[in-house]
Amino acid sequence: MTTRFEQIKQKTFPLLSEQDDNVMVDLWEIDLRKLGGKQHYFCAIANEKGGEVVWQGKAYGRLPIAGEGFELSSQGAPKRPKLSVPNIAGFVTAATEEYSQMVGATVVRRQVMKQFLDAVNFKAGNPAADPLQEIKSKYVVERMTSLTPEYGIFELAYPSESVGSTFPCRMMLADLCCWEYRSEECSYAGHPVADEYDMPTGDINKDKCSKRILGCKARFGETAVLPFGGWPGADKVRT
Repeated sequence: MTTRFEQIKQKTFPLLSEQDDNVMVDLWEIDLRKLGGKQHYFCAIANEKGGEVVWQGKAYGRLPIAGEGFELSSQGAPKRPKLSVPNIAGFVTAATEEYSQMVGATVVRRQVMKQFLDAVNFKAGNPAADPLQEIKSKYVVERMTSLTPEYGIFELAYPSESVGSTFPCRMMLADLCCWEYRSEECSYAGHPVADEYDMPTGDINKDKCSKRILGCKARFGETAVLPFGGWPGADKVRT
């Protein structure tokens, strides 16, 4: 009888050719460097050739890794997303034993539409490939919630809310982003969208963010997880 673990190892990965052009591909980076380890790159989809998906020239190893609970809400405390990592060849077991259950490790989630992935992923190339078209979110492993021979499940937190984190004091504004436009925290690196008054423009010299949620949505989409640097729920706080 084939065990669940053997099924994971023998898994046939979905191909990019089976996905719609507008499908969002999740690419995962688990960074253990500050714990003494190294970076690991994973994706649950294979490219059109059946090999590893390549993004920005970097190959993401095939692994049925999955996340859940990444929805943002301005109501109440932030949700804690969870990341399930297959324990193939004892990878998770070894990492958790050597690096204190991976607590404090950085997890980066990159979301890229299939149509923008590197040309090397496709048999006929990809003239629409664009390494700037990504949504990047960063988390910290808060704790390991489960470890079996098949999977390790980790609870994630935003860097600013993880245990022991510190950051400079700054005013909490409900509808004003504190991030510098096109910085690492902002993470937008695409084409020109609008000026500082949210008026559409195709001129890179006039492209400025309004620092409002409207400007963020114009660049990342109405339903995307926004890297907005304000506190939308702050106006609901009463002192």
